[in-house]
Amino acid sequence: MRTVRIGPRTEGRVVSHVAVAHGKPSFVWSSGNYGYGSWVPQRHNSVRTPSCGWGDVVKNSLTDAQPSKATRWVPIRNWDLWTLRPAALAFFVLVESAVAGAAVWLLTTLGSVSTTDWLRFGAITVAITIHLMMVRRAEESRRNESAGPHIDLTSVWTFAAAIALPGGLAVIVTLWMRILIQPIARRQPYRFVFSSSSILGSTMLAWAVVHLSGFSLAATGVIVTDLGLVLVLALAAALNWFAQVATIAIALKIVTPHTRLVEFLGSKTDNMLEVTTLGAGAMLGMLITSHWVGPLLLVAPVILVNALLNNAAERRAHLERLLSEQEQLHQQLAEDAHTDYRTGLLNTNGLAEYANRLAERSRHDGEPVTVLAIDLDFFKRINDTWGHPAGNAVLAEVGRILREKLRPGDVAGRDGGEEFLVVLADTGLAQGVSIAERIRESIAEATVSTTDKHRNTVTLRGRALPPGDEDGPDVRAISASIGVAVVPDNGDSLALAQHSADAALYVAKENGRNQVQVAGLDIGSAATRLPAPLPGPRTDHQPAAEGATVSRSA
Repeated sequence: MRTVRIGPRTEGRVVSHVAVAHGKPSFVWSSGNYGYGSWVPQRHNSVRTPSCGWGDVVKNSLTDAQPSKATRWVPIRNWDLWTLRPAALAFFVLVESAVAGAAVWLLTTLGSVSTTDWLRFGAITVAITIHLMMVRRAEESRRNESAGPHIDLTSVWTFAAAIALPGGLAVIVTLWMRILIQPIARRQPYRFVFSSSSILGSTMLAWAVVHLSGFSLAATGVIVTDLGLVLVLALAAALNWFAQVATIAIALKIVTPHTRLVEFLGSKTDNMLEVTTLGAGAMLGMLITSHWVGPLLLVAPVILVNALLNNAAERRAHLERLLSEQEQLHQQLAEDAHTDYRTGLLNTNGLAEYANRLAERSRHDGEPVTVLAIDLDFFKRINDTWGHPAGNAVLAEVGRILREKLRPGDVAGRDGGEEFLVVLADTGLAQGVSIAERIRESIAEATVSTTDKHRNTVTLRGRALPPGDEDGPDVRAISASIGVAVVPDNGDSLALAQHSADAALYVAKENGRNQVQVAGLDIGSAATRLPAPLPGPRTDHQPAAEGATVSRSA
C-alpha cells in the first residue's frame, strides 16, 4: 500500500481529516495495494474531526496512546462528501459504479468454482488475516512516521489472488483485505469506498489480463510460451500499478487542482519496493497453482519483511530526529558564537562577519553605508555608583533600543564594554544622522529598573528626563554620544569609515557628550549638551580625577 501526504505536517494530534492549503481543502490519501485514496492519521494538534461523509460516526483525533472512540452521529446533509466539487462527485460515482458492476458480474460466477480454488482462497484469506493482524501496530507507526508515499505489502496477496483464483474469489480476497486495513488506516468512509474501488478495479484488470491471455500458468516446456507468460504477468503488474495511479491522480487533480502529480508518485526507493511486492505476488500466484498451501508458507516471511520495514522506518525517523536536533544545535551554537548574551546584539565576531558582508554587498550595488559609533556617557560612574548589575541592565536596555529602532537589514553589535557599532545598509548621510538622533534621544529618555550594589531597587533614567525626588546620586545617568561616518565619503572600506566614526565620537565627547557628530563636519552648535555632570560616587568608591582630555572609556 502507498500513502501520499499532501498538505502541511505538524507535531501533535490530527488536526482534521480536511486540511487547508492555499485556501482549498488538501487531502491525505491512501489506497490498498498502491496506497491512494484515504486518510492516514498524522500527529497534529487538534481536538475535533469534521464529519466523515458516508460513515455513521465521527472518530476522535488519535494520539499514539489513545484508541478511537465514536463521538456523535453525523446527519447526511453534513457529510463532507457534499463539499466536493460536482466533477469530483461525478468521477467518484463513475469509477465506483463501473467497478461495482464488474465485481457483481464476477461474483455471479462463484457457482463454478472448484474445491481446489476454494482451498487456495481459504489459504490466501487466512494468510492475509494473520499478516495484517500481526503487523497492525507496526503499520500504524509506519503510517504516522511516513512523510511521503507509504508502501505496505498487501499487494503480495491481492496480486497473487488475481493470478491464481477465479474472478469472484479474487474480488472477495480484495474486499476482505480492505476490511482488515480500515482499522489501521482510519480513513473517511467515502474516501475509503473510492480507494477500495480503485484497488478492486486494478485487481480485476490484472485478473482479466492473466486469465484472458490464454497462457497456461503451468510450465509447458515451450520456451516461447513460458516466456510469454512472464510478459503477461509483467503487463498485469504494470496495469495494476497504472490503474491505481490514474484513478487517484485524476481524483486529486479534480479535488485539489494545485496538487502536482509528482507529489504522490513516490521516490525511486518507494517504486522499487512496490515492484518487488508485485513480483513476490506473481511468484506466490505461480506457487499457488502448484499447491494451495503456498500462502501459508509465505505469511511468516512477509511478516518478517514487514517487521524489517518497520524497524528501518523507526531508524530512519530516529536519524531524522537526530539530524534535526543536530542542525538546531548547530544553528544555536552559530548564533551563540555571534551573539552578545548581555544585549542580544552581535558580538565582535558577529560584527566582523555580518557588517563586512553588508558593506561588501552595498559596495557591489553602488549604495552608501552609514556607520554609527555609539558610546555610553560616564558608564563607569554607573558601575561605580550603583554596581555592575545596574550597568548590565543599562546595556541590555540599549540593546533593546537598537533592535527596536533599526531596520531588519541593518547590523548592530556590542563592540566591547559600553561601545556599540551600527552599520546602516543603503543609507546616506542625512538619513544616517536622523537615525542616530532617534537612537540618541531614545537612550537619553530611557528608564531602567534595576538594583544597586546593596540590592536596593533603583530606577535609572535618561538625562533628557526631568529630575526626580530621589535622595542620593542623581539617577539621570543614561545618555550616549554618537559618531557618524559614511562609506565611501569617509573611506572606501568599512574599517576606514569606522575609524572616522570613532574620531567623530571623540569630538562629541569633547564637546559635552549626549550628541551626534559627523566625521569631517563641525555640528557642535546643533548638539544637545548634558544637563549637568553626574555627582561623584559614594564615599566607599572615590572617583578618579578628571583631566582636560575626555577619554572614550569615560
